[in-house]
Amino acid sequence: MNKLNFTFVFVLLFSFNFLTAQDHTKNHDDDNQQSDSRFSIIGFGGVGYTSVDNDNQPNYNLDASTFDILVHYRIGKRYGISTGIGFNQLTGNGFNSANQNFYHERGTIKIPLLFSANYNVSRKVRLVANIGFYGQTVVKDEYSFATTTIKDVYEGWSFGFQSGIGMSYNLNHKLSLGIMFNTQGDFTSIDSNSNAGFTDKQKIAGINTIGLLFGINL
Repeated sequence: MNKLNFTFVFVLLFSFNFLTAQDHTKNHDDDNQQSDSRFSIIGFGGVGYTSVDNDNQPNYNLDASTFDILVHYRIGKRYGISTGIGFNQLTGNGFNSANQNFYHERGTIKIPLLFSANYNVSRKVRLVANIGFYGQTVVKDEYSFATTTIKDVYEGWSFGFQSGIGMSYNLNHKLSLGIMFNTQGDFTSIDSNSNAGFTDKQKIAGINTIGLLFGINL
């Protein structure tokens, strides 16, 4: 986690210095300013890792890739709210209480509701952040052992909290592109079903990713 956070901070600072320097060496007209439109489409996604917390089975870590696509409504110049749909893909190895190794694949769909804020550091560069809640359901869940694959071990809806911070560069009054660090984690658990052969509760304690951010003003 420290390595990922250090990498993000380094990339953020390097990109900020580069883009700000570019911004000060050019003169642009009004079409490089933000659009007056209150609605925009925002997408962000990345790769990273997550930790899986079980009540009875051993905990383990997974690789994570995420993508959110949101409709954003701007309130004033600094703030806004957004909602849409998000996708998480989790993969990796673990072991159960019988000391059996497995390969776990899980896909989820979530519906977030976020509050956002931004701060202009120059004509074209903005710091952006969001924070809020989500509901999430499992759409694929497979545990592959040496000789068998068990599907749909856990199912149901979970609810959690997510946040993100990044930097956006306005390519023009319609389009922006940047980088973003996101984190999310469940505060409710999902239950194992009859396919599991055991009774347990599980939650995704944290998904930390870094990746691209884009915006389209409508």
